[in-house]
Amino acid sequence: MIGSIFRLKTVKRSSDGQIWIVRMTLCSDDEHDLKQIIIDMKDHFLSREINLRTLAKLLWEMGKPDLAEKYFIRFLEQLPLQDPLLGDLYHDLGRLASHVGNLDKSIEWHKKASMVKIQNQSSITV
Repeated sequence: MIGSIFRLKTVKRSSDGQIWIVRMTLCSDDEHDLKQIIIDMKDHFLSREINLRTLAKLLWEMGKPDLAEKYFIRFLEQLPLQDPLLGDLYHDLGRLASHVGNLDKSIEWHKKASMVKIQNQSSITV
Protein backbone atom coordinates (compact mmCIF):
# COMPACT_ATOMS: atom_id res chain seq x y z
CA MET A 1 0.00 0.00 0.00
CA ILE A 2 1.32 3.44 -0.94
CA GLY A 3 2.37 5.52 2.05
CA SER A 4 2.77 2.55 4.37
CA ILE A 5 5.61 2.53 6.86
CA PHE A 6 7.41 -0.66 7.80
CA ARG A 7 9.82 -1.44 10.60
CA LEU A 8 12.79 -3.55 9.52
CA LYS A 9 13.18 -6.67 11.67
CA THR A 10 16.11 -8.41 9.97
CA VAL A 11 18.13 -8.15 6.78
CA LYS A 12 20.22 -11.13 5.71
CA ARG A 13 21.36 -13.01 2.63
CA SER A 14 20.02 -16.36 1.54
CA SER A 15 22.24 -19.39 2.03
CA ASP A 16 23.45 -19.23 -1.58
CA GLY A 17 24.13 -15.47 -1.32
CA GLN A 18 21.95 -14.66 -4.33
CA ILE A 19 18.99 -13.04 -2.58
CA TRP A 20 18.55 -10.59 0.26
CA ILE A 21 15.83 -11.57 2.73
CA VAL A 22 14.18 -8.64 4.48
CA ARG A 23 11.70 -9.21 7.30
CA MET A 24 9.45 -6.25 8.05
CA THR A 25 6.38 -5.47 10.09
CA LEU A 26 3.74 -2.95 9.14
CA CYS A 27 3.69 -0.02 11.54
CA SER A 28 0.40 1.43 12.70
CA ASP A 29 -0.31 5.16 12.92
CA ASP A 30 -0.51 4.82 16.69
CA GLU A 31 3.04 3.59 17.36
CA HIS A 32 4.36 6.01 19.93
CA ASP A 33 7.86 6.59 18.51
CA LEU A 34 6.56 7.13 14.96
CA LYS A 35 3.36 9.03 15.66
CA GLN A 36 4.84 12.56 15.59
CA ILE A 37 6.95 11.77 12.51
CA ILE A 38 3.88 10.50 10.65
CA ILE A 39 1.87 13.57 11.66
CA ASP A 40 4.66 15.90 10.49
CA MET A 41 5.04 14.06 7.17
CA LYS A 42 1.30 14.17 6.50
CA ASP A 43 1.17 17.88 7.32
CA HIS A 44 4.19 18.60 5.12
CA PHE A 45 3.07 16.68 2.05
CA LEU A 46 -0.71 16.78 2.22
CA SER A 47 -0.99 20.50 2.92
CA ARG A 48 0.07 21.43 -0.61
CA GLU A 49 -0.11 20.20 -4.16
CA ILE A 50 2.04 17.17 -4.91
CA ASN A 51 3.81 17.36 -8.28
CA LEU A 52 7.15 16.47 -9.84
CA ARG A 53 8.74 19.50 -8.17
CA THR A 54 7.71 18.11 -4.78
CA LEU A 55 9.24 14.75 -5.70
CA ALA A 56 12.43 16.43 -6.91
CA LYS A 57 12.79 18.38 -3.66
CA LEU A 58 12.25 15.21 -1.64
CA LEU A 59 14.91 13.38 -3.68
CA TRP A 60 17.30 16.29 -3.15
CA GLU A 61 16.70 16.13 0.62
CA MET A 62 17.39 12.39 0.46
CA GLY A 63 20.80 13.02 -1.12
CA LYS A 64 19.85 12.07 -4.69
CA PRO A 65 20.70 15.25 -6.64
CA ASP A 66 20.92 13.48 -10.02
CA LEU A 67 17.38 12.14 -9.70
CA ALA A 68 16.18 15.47 -8.33
CA GLU A 69 17.53 17.26 -11.41
CA LYS A 70 15.86 14.71 -13.66
CA TYR A 71 12.44 15.35 -12.11
CA PHE A 72 12.88 19.14 -11.99
CA ILE A 73 13.63 19.09 -15.73
CA ARG A 74 10.81 16.67 -16.51
CA PHE A 75 8.36 18.99 -14.73
CA LEU A 76 9.89 22.00 -16.49
CA GLU A 77 9.27 20.35 -19.88
CA GLN A 78 5.60 19.78 -19.03
CA LEU A 79 4.83 23.39 -18.09
CA PRO A 80 3.51 25.95 -20.58
CA LEU A 81 5.86 28.84 -21.37
CA GLN A 82 3.82 31.35 -19.36
CA ASP A 83 3.46 29.21 -16.23
CA PRO A 84 4.37 31.13 -13.06
CA LEU A 85 6.26 28.10 -11.70
CA LEU A 86 8.92 28.34 -14.43
CA GLY A 87 10.99 30.90 -12.55
CA ASP A 88 10.82 28.87 -9.35
CA LEU A 89 11.93 25.72 -11.17
CA TYR A 90 14.86 27.51 -12.79
CA HIS A 91 15.81 28.85 -9.36
CA ASP A 92 15.58 25.33 -7.86
CA LEU A 93 17.78 23.97 -10.64
CA GLY A 94 20.30 26.76 -10.07
CA ARG A 95 20.49 26.02 -6.36
CA LEU A 96 20.82 22.29 -7.05
CA ALA A 97 23.61 22.83 -9.59
CA SER A 98 25.43 25.05 -7.10
CA HIS A 99 24.95 22.42 -4.39
CA VAL A 100 26.69 19.76 -6.49
CA GLY A 101 29.49 22.14 -7.48
CA ASN A 102 28.45 22.88 -11.05
CA LEU A 103 28.72 26.66 -10.81
CA ASP A 104 28.56 27.39 -14.56
CA LYS A 105 25.29 25.49 -14.86
CA SER A 106 24.03 27.20 -11.71
CA ILE A 107 24.62 30.61 -13.28
CA GLU A 108 22.77 29.54 -16.45
CA TRP A 109 19.73 28.39 -14.46
CA HIS A 110 19.71 31.55 -12.33
CA LYS A 111 19.90 33.74 -15.46
CA LYS A 112 16.86 31.92 -16.85
CA ALA A 113 15.06 32.45 -13.54
CA SER A 114 15.82 36.18 -13.72
CA MET A 115 14.63 36.40 -17.33
CA VAL A 116 11.33 34.71 -16.44
CA LYS A 117 10.88 37.05 -13.47
CA ILE A 118 11.47 40.10 -15.68
CA GLN A 119 9.05 38.78 -18.33
CA ASN A 120 6.39 38.14 -15.70
CA GLN A 121 6.80 41.63 -14.24
CA SER A 122 6.60 43.27 -17.68
CA SER A 123 3.48 41.29 -18.60
CA ILE A 124 1.80 42.37 -15.35
CA THR A 125 2.54 46.08 -15.93
CA VAL A 126 1.33 46.03 -19.55
